[in-house]
Amino acid sequence: MQKTYHKLLNITFGHLAFAAFFIAVVSGVVIIAFFDVNHAADSIGLMMMANPAASFLRSLHYWSGQFFLLFSLLHVWDHLRLSTEKKVKSGTWLRLTLAIPVLLMVMLSGFLLKADSEGLQARQILNTLLHTIHVSFAFLGKPADLQVIYIHHVATFTIFLSWVIIEHVKRIWPQTRALLYSAIAVILFSFFLPAALHTPLDPVIKGPWYFVGLQEILRFITSPGLVLTLLALLLLGVYLLPRLKEARVKDAKRVLLALTFVYLFLSVAGFFFRGENGRFTMPWENPGLQEEILQKLKGAEGYFGVPDTLKRIPQALGRREGCLSCHGSTQGLSVSHASIGCASCHLGNALTLQKNLAHTGMIAIPGNLAHARQTCGTASCHPGISERVQRSLMHTMNGVVSVDRFTFDEQALPDGHIPVEDAGNGAADTHLKNLCASCHLGKEKEQPGPIDQLSRGGGCNACHLQYNPAARQSLKKFKQDKKAGLHIHSRLTIQADDTHCFGCHSRSGRIATSYEGWHETQMDESEMPAGSGHRLLQDGRVFRFVSDDVHHQKGLACIDCHTSAALMGDGTLHQHEAEQEKIACADCHNTTYKNTKMLDELDGESLKIARLRGMALKGRRYLATQKEGVPIINSFMAKDGRPRLTGKLSGKTYPLRAPAEICTRGTAHDALSCASCHTAWAPQCLGCHTVYDPQKKGIDHLTGKKTDGRWDELIGEFMADQPTLGVRSDSAGQHISTFIPGMILTIDASRFTDGPEKEIFKRLFAPLSAHTVSARGRSCTSCHNDPLALGFGRGQLNYEIKGKYGRWHFIPAYAADKHDGLPQDAWTGFLKEGKKPYATRIDARPFNVAEQKKILRVGACLTCHKGDSKVMLRAMDNFDALLKQVSLKCRLPVWQE
Repeated sequence: MQKTYHKLLNITFGHLAFAAFFIAVVSGVVIIAFFDVNHAADSIGLMMMANPAASFLRSLHYWSGQFFLLFSLLHVWDHLRLSTEKKVKSGTWLRLTLAIPVLLMVMLSGFLLKADSEGLQARQILNTLLHTIHVSFAFLGKPADLQVIYIHHVATFTIFLSWVIIEHVKRIWPQTRALLYSAIAVILFSFFLPAALHTPLDPVIKGPWYFVGLQEILRFITSPGLVLTLLALLLLGVYLLPRLKEARVKDAKRVLLALTFVYLFLSVAGFFFRGENGRFTMPWENPGLQEEILQKLKGAEGYFGVPDTLKRIPQALGRREGCLSCHGSTQGLSVSHASIGCASCHLGNALTLQKNLAHTGMIAIPGNLAHARQTCGTASCHPGISERVQRSLMHTMNGVVSVDRFTFDEQALPDGHIPVEDAGNGAADTHLKNLCASCHLGKEKEQPGPIDQLSRGGGCNACHLQYNPAARQSLKKFKQDKKAGLHIHSRLTIQADDTHCFGCHSRSGRIATSYEGWHETQMDESEMPAGSGHRLLQDGRVFRFVSDDVHHQKGLACIDCHTSAALMGDGTLHQHEAEQEKIACADCHNTTYKNTKMLDELDGESLKIARLRGMALKGRRYLATQKEGVPIINSFMAKDGRPRLTGKLSGKTYPLRAPAEICTRGTAHDALSCASCHTAWAPQCLGCHTVYDPQKKGIDHLTGKKTDGRWDELIGEFMADQPTLGVRSDSAGQHISTFIPGMILTIDASRFTDGPEKEIFKRLFAPLSAHTVSARGRSCTSCHNDPLALGFGRGQLNYEIKGKYGRWHFIPAYAADKHDGLPQDAWTGFLKEGKKPYATRIDARPFNVAEQKKILRVGACLTCHKGDSKVMLRAMDNFDALLKQVSLKCRLPVWQE
């Protein structure tokens, strides 16, 4: 190798290394004038933005150091390959051996002197290593102080290396040819790949390439002392090479060569295949590495034409930021975000004053989950939140995917952890992507603008983005003329109004529209009657007013009840909404209010939110959820001992009512959820027919691209009725809850596969919290005497008395479905057991025959006695005891089996 190199350039690696070292020393001496060791990163940032000459010198210093290390290591291998170590005096060989770690230390100390995020991490790792041999302070000095490292870099290590090099090559000046070759290489690299400064905005943090292999070793060998011992033994082995016998020398060199290749492999793996948080990723999947290389390749343009080099560069979060030279006057941001600069959110290159370079790698719309960990979720802003959101149901849609596959007979149960972004190309997933998949937080917001009824996804923006009128007007002018600039910025705030929920939650369960009292119709816009009783949405759907939720009537917003732990997830992968939701009616409406927390008992997130909302008050007892004890920071026990709730948006304070006496009387209704009685109505539809048309064009709502073929749903009648009641089971036992027809549908699947005729029929009811709460509960007869409530469907449920006994009869309003013989709107048969599968949850079912009889027995009494009569109130206390005291006029039911 060396002879070939001689023929090409007539020079050795040793002379090239000496020349590179010489350039590094000279450029380092000059750059001292521009470098402030007390403000290292800041002074380097100023060089890069306002002093192109100093920045170029820094790149010369950086690249000459890299070439010095590379050529020195190659020169060492030349010596070992040619077995010249035995010709070197023992004292000189000792100094040469010691020069290897000193060489690495001078390089590493230069890396530490950047004091950027990479340098700080490398210092932490090195401190851990050196602490085991009690030399950490001697090399690194005091924490956050670079003086000792600086002295070692410019004096201790440099002087020692100069001594060893001059002694070894017997020259005080490098060869002219070697100096020329090295200078050309260093200048070219410095021009096209200028030395960068790593910022905290890039979550992928790594050490220098020669240190990455050691970082990988520390992942496997967690004892720093053991690692240092192994390195010391390796260095001792190099020193002892001249003293070994010839046969042993060859074996030792083979071992050294093998270890070198292992270290190179670890370095390559760590440098190119380690992504954020040390996860293995392919290089092309590492956007941070891509942007770093791209910025370096384009960085050479920054050496020319920089205006006003004496200009003061603004700072944000303690670091220089060139973005603010142009955008420093931007207004409109909330107080929390007004001082963090542009690059904290938009990334780009903050260490330049040139527009085209500053916008390299910029994210126009931060907050999308694809970039949230680099923008919103960094350690200095909202650490851990983006990871939580990505595991939340509003991102994964786990339950939606599982239920859809279950309905299509593609999996056995409606459960599973299958994120929507992993949806495949089967019939169920294609159906999902055609019709539903846009309503997940991972869908990117692609254009700037306010959140409205058509908004879908957007990550953090979905809840926290707000435009006031001035910001809207500024955006409008900017879209008309880009040169006008964007002077009024949108705000990011925790004051998320109901508009932010409406876009997605006006679909499917339609809880956003129901909460405001609106029920969907099948009318076209042209058919909509005039007047205030109807409403046209942005997507063209027409709604009519029924009745709004009592909380909406009082002025409460969605966020007044729903906590951050439920909305943004708790970090756990859940299958369905009921698992992720933390709050329940009884948390605010109960009789004891035992679950409370004082200010000093709040978790960090709740405390931060309470402070931001001005609700962090000493001595206040905050209500907490019965499930997991999550603080409800806007609900509290007032000084008069009564519970209160303050609206997060309105600022109004409301009394919290305890349940009525009828709600807690006796044990008859212990199993009923609050919603069972207090849901005024729920949106329902019947007769859904789902068919695939290969001739139509569809849209993949995950990618936004058109697809060949499309799933269509032909939906029957829309209704706004009281919900059906059924049974859910959990660890606490069984309880009665509200249900609506989730999927009473027929699926024509044969067209999708172009195979034999295949028709799938499902009668699945779905649990739904309709968000149509009424202060007044439903009547007794609306449960005990209503076929819809009992799951039989709409129709006439009559109690006929003949002789001493009575019999119940049911005449359905809808014809029987050919697939299972039940009425089209029924969940179960009249006085019959339900048919599996029952529902979109494995823990849900309709009333069984025994339960139906029990409910209808009370219903028989209600045919004569009013629900609030004395006898029926006594029935709530002990119905079985009351039956033993019935008068001769009472006619109890008998059952037809």
